Amino acid sequence: MQHSLRDVMVLVARLVVGATFLAHAYQKFVLNGIDNVVASFGELGLPAVAAWFTALVELLGGAALILGVLLPIAGILLAAIMVGALFLVHLSAGFFAADGGFEYVLVLAAASLALGFSSPRYTISALFRSHSTRAREQIAA
Repeated sequence: MQHSLRDVMVLVARLVVGATFLAHAYQKFVLNGIDNVVASFGELGLPAVAAWFTALVELLGGAALILGVLLPIAGILLAAIMVGALFLVHLSAGFFAADGGFEYVLVLAAASLALGFSSPRYTISALFRSHSTRAREQIAA
């Protein structure tokens, strides 16, 4: 029972953090517009490809967390863009997010890594593995 409760809590965390990244991708692509995001990144001295990379990692990484696919890769990439935001934007503002600090991006980076290397029990991959195992057992019976 303890393992299944932990697996459910990891699933809940993946859904919440994944949805948070999807919301940020939506903000970049739809609400603000990717051209405005590219311009904002340019003001920081970053190339357009960095804006696109960040938005795509948020989109695909957030979806990967939700679905439970490619978790280590998603966790590392999401953490990397958050660490980039920490050093390039938020570090000089101090710790607290209310002051524009790095608190929020640090938590997202840590959560992304933890979830990327967490239990893959409730994932799309596990669902297919379970289904194919049952099918093989039925064929063998």
